[in-house]
This record gives sequence, C-alpha cells and structure tokens, in this order.
Amino acid sequence: MTTGIAAAEAALRYNIRPLMARASLSLLSAVEELGVEGGRAGDLADVSWGEAVAIEGLAPGQTAGLERATRSGGVRMVTGPGGRRAVLIGPLASLAGVATSLVGTGPPLDDLGGALTAALAGRRPRPPLACGDRSLGFGNRTLIMGVVNATPDSFSGDGLAGDVAAAVALAERLVAEGADLVDVGGESTRPGSAPVDVATELHRVMPVLEALAGRLSVPISVDTRKAEVARAAIAAGAGMVNDIWGLRGDPGMAPVVAAAPGVALVAMHNRRGHHEGELLAEVSRGLRESLLIAARHGIGADRVVVDPGFGFGKTPSQNLELVQRLGELGGIGCALLLGGSRKSTISLVLGGAPPELRLEGTLALCVIAVAAGAEIVRVHDVAQVRRGLQVADAVLREIPEAVRSAPAPGRTG
Repeated sequence: MTTGIAAAEAALRYNIRPLMARASLSLLSAVEELGVEGGRAGDLADVSWGEAVAIEGLAPGQTAGLERATRSGGVRMVTGPGGRRAVLIGPLASLAGVATSLVGTGPPLDDLGGALTAALAGRRPRPPLACGDRSLGFGNRTLIMGVVNATPDSFSGDGLAGDVAAAVALAERLVAEGADLVDVGGESTRPGSAPVDVATELHRVMPVLEALAGRLSVPISVDTRKAEVARAAIAAGAGMVNDIWGLRGDPGMAPVVAAAPGVALVAMHNRRGHHEGELLAEVSRGLRESLLIAARHGIGADRVVVDPGFGFGKTPSQNLELVQRLGELGGIGCALLLGGSRKSTISLVLGGAPPELRLEGTLALCVIAVAAGAEIVRVHDVAQVRRGLQVADAVLREIPEAVRSAPAPGRTG
C-alpha cells in the first residue's frame, strides 16, 4: 500500500500528460504555457512524428538530469522559466527509454522515471472492473452508462422523484436498449440547483435501488456526493459510487468506498469554485489528487474510473476544449468516462436546442470522446447512442467479423 501511495504522490507531483504530437492543439498549448517564444513553439508543434508529454514539478537537479537523459535518448526537450516544467517530444520507444534510464538512479530522478513510465503505459488495455457482484470488461467496445434521475428537477426533464415504478421501468428499458450499467441519482447537479439533505436524497434513491436489487443483469451505480447515501446504496446492492467531487467533497466518502472492496468508484473533476491555471493541466491534477486520496485509504487505481467533469464549473468553451484534448488524460492510467449527454453546451452550439433535440450533439461528443480514449459514456438516450457507437467502435476498435467477411455489394455502375 505504501508503494501505491508513493506512486500516486509522484504521479500528482509531476502531473505528466501525453500530448500526442499529431494533436497540435494539445502540444502547442502546453509549449506556449512554458512561456517559450512563439517561433520555437510553432517548430515543436509542427513535428508530425512520435509522441509528446508535459511534465510539472521539476526541481533544478531533476531538470538537468532529465535534459542529459533526453540528449542521450534522442528526445527533444523544452523547458519553461525556472525549469520546473518541460515538454518532451520523440518516438514512443525513445521516451520510454528516457523513463527507464531514470529509474534506479537515486531519489532526485527515480520517482520521475517511475511517473513517466506509468504515464506512457497509461493507455494500455484495462483489466475488468469489479462492480459488486457484477463486472465490466473493457476493450472490445465502448461501455454505456444509462441515467436514471430520481429527482424532481433534472435539467433534461427526465426526473422521476417519487415514482419508483417509473424509475424501475426506465432502468429495465435502458438495459434492454444496451446499457452496460445504470446510474441512479437523487440530487440534481445542474447549474443553479439547490442542494438536498441526506434524508431527502435517501428518500428518493433508496426505494429505487431496493426495487432494482437483483433485478438487473448489469451493475448499478449510485450518483451521490454524500458518504451516508453511498453507504446505504452499497448495502442495498450498488456496485459503483459515482462521486462528482472525486473524494474531495465529503471526507467520509473514501472510507465508505474503501470498506467495500468489491465496489468501484467514479472520481469526477469538479471545477466549481476552483480556477487554477491551464484547463487540462488542472483537470489532470485534480483527478490525480482524487487518486492519491483513494490510495491513502487503500483504494487501488484499478477500482477507479476517472471523469473530467464536462459541465462542472467549466465554461461552454472549456467544455469543448476538454473534449478536444481528452487524450491528455490517457496517462492517468484509469478507465475514462465522459458525461456530456444533453448538456447546455450542446444547446449553445445548436442555437438554443432544448434537451429533447440534443441527441445528435450528444452522439457527436461521444464519438469524439471514444476516439480520444474514453471507455465509458454516460447518456440518457441509450438505444440511439448504442447504435452510433457500434459504428464508431467498428472503426476505432475492431472491425466486426460479420463486416470483415461480407462480400462487396455488387456492381455500382
């Protein structure tokens, strides 16, 4: 466990983000953040080969040691004023070689090498995720989390507070339509929503969770930021806790999740009240803080899904930038979830479309997110998104055998 905590501390300290040299927005933004002259930044962003990573938290001795390692390893390096941040760019194998050369060299560089190694390996295939008495497998296709709002004030107009039968029927329909797990929430988190107390939230979600227990073939998630609600939901059979504050809100949440070893956690980044520097660096840092809290309570990273928090304390422009640069979170090493379904940013792009006319926008966000590495999407319209993602997965993951073996349809003229 100490090793896990030390690794999480190093991951947070250096906050390494894979920038992908071909994704010019990510690379140029990170280089400009270093304060490098525009010409030199443009030269680096024009590189069309290899990979790139951004690193923070370097001490002077580490910067010099890292520079020596990059020179011998065939990797280009640019640093910001004071040398505390750097961007490395080169072939993936060369970056991995730099990381390996640092490991075992002693305290100034050893943990940096370990953090760089972990970040470069962060996009490797995920093992199955235990969710109570169910599990989720990754890799073959994108997983879909269906939304059940046991609230009276959902932003999308689908709140079902007090109607347990309707909530159960919706959950069953979502599973029939292809949902891989169902997320039940009893407190609206839309902008401007009023918080509810524990008793009210329990009154809304527990009858639904109890009615669904043993009824669905997929895991049930509880969408809550309150430890007391999470504890009751786990006792009722929830296999996942979806915490919009990523263990950084209620101090009792981490112990509750830790006490249920088979339960998974979604740790979301929430920017409400916190605005600290460049967007993706901040989101990555916040998610790594959640993972460090988890590690300190004995919750392994293999139990955690991370969510960058689309719509939570971010402007509409930042929400779109988040999806543009979602691949930068691939170095965290956890499964990645995006929840942009029907949100107001889609409405703004579409000129004021109401929630019921945001399906196509939702699907577009989902496909772009999956292309950037997301393994789970949280949506209201499961059937339609499932059909769209079947095509996206056929392109991005693996061509289905039925398609691969199909003959040409015939002459076309």
